[in-house]
Amino acid sequence: MSFSDPNSGHDGVLPYPSPSEVCTSETVGAESILLVDDTVVLRERMAVAMQSRGFRVSMAGNYDEAVAVFSQSPTDLAVLDLRMPGRSGLDLLRRLLEIKPDCRILMLSGFGSIPASIDAVRAGAVNFLSKPADTDDILSAFIRGEGQNVPEGGLAFPAPSLARNEWEHIHRVLSDCGNNISEAARRLGIHRRSLQRKLRKRAPEDPKTPGADEVFEDDED
Repeated sequence: MSFSDPNSGHDGVLPYPSPSEVCTSETVGAESILLVDDTVVLRERMAVAMQSRGFRVSMAGNYDEAVAVFSQSPTDLAVLDLRMPGRSGLDLLRRLLEIKPDCRILMLSGFGSIPASIDAVRAGAVNFLSKPADTDDILSAFIRGEGQNVPEGGLAFPAPSLARNEWEHIHRVLSDCGNNISEAARRLGIHRRSLQRKLRKRAPEDPKTPGADEVFEDDED
């Protein structure tokens, strides 16, 4: 699915400011980009912004659509959502690189974590960003990502704590429920008030950083 009319549905007015003087197709060194996200509104708005910066833009909503679009017309860059219905963004990343090994790929996730970023970069992504990320964030990450390496050894990227994993899991479930707290509590098997208390807390720090010993308290009803 290609995006060809940046003004469609916007009364001739782009919903973004003028293209950045820094982040354009010329400064990134690419002419085309594939945007893969299962949220239609997000990918279409990003397509408008990318096209205003000089890119030829293609779009897809899942693994199968993306492979079909990319096989027909490979792009210089690709921005992939990590979590989509069906096969994941990591699976798609590997497949796109099989089709076009020199494609530069950026992974996006609404639930960014160190293990996910390591997996993405080791699989061939040039960088990894947590949502929300705007167009300049994404294009800057493509520029920064060139030449980046994942540090070797466990000390560079310690495993996330149980509290951190719990926090990410809770927010994934809540997102899957459309932010419906009652339904999320039912799926998690906890009382609604317990879930509300957990949601009021900040995300726990990763291990070996200040505050790493802060964990969720046990909530019993």
